[in-house]
Amino acid sequence: MPRPAAVRRGQLRKAAEARWAERQRQAQQRQAEERVRQEREAAAARERRLTELATQPEQAWQRVDALIATKKPREYDAAVGLLTELAVLGQRDGREEAFAGRIRLLRQAHQRKPSLMDRFDRAGLPGG
Repeated sequence: MPRPAAVRRGQLRKAAEARWAERQRQAQQRQAEERVRQEREAAAARERRLTELATQPEQAWQRVDALIATKKPREYDAAVGLLTELAVLGQRDGREEAFAGRIRLLRQAHQRKPSLMDRFDRAGLPGG
């Protein structure tokens, strides 16, 4: 027959393990809720950017040209990000062909910039 002290320790250990498991479950739930909140905020921010971009798309294309003209990798990334958002707008507005045509022109104008072309390809921009 087990000693009463050993039984008591076993019960305490089980209770501690149960409390630990519950704290872990609660922490995971908080992390999941935070992740969902952040995703919602990011989606709302992107929607605001797209709405603003839709009001002045020509300025966005000019900004793309200016970013590419710097010949800096970080600016290429910014240009590709902007082009990706312009692609979404083109799909929304049913102007995918017009967008694809402008991308083809950009590709022709900058075909000697392999780093930029690689970024275009990785982003899935037309013409690759």
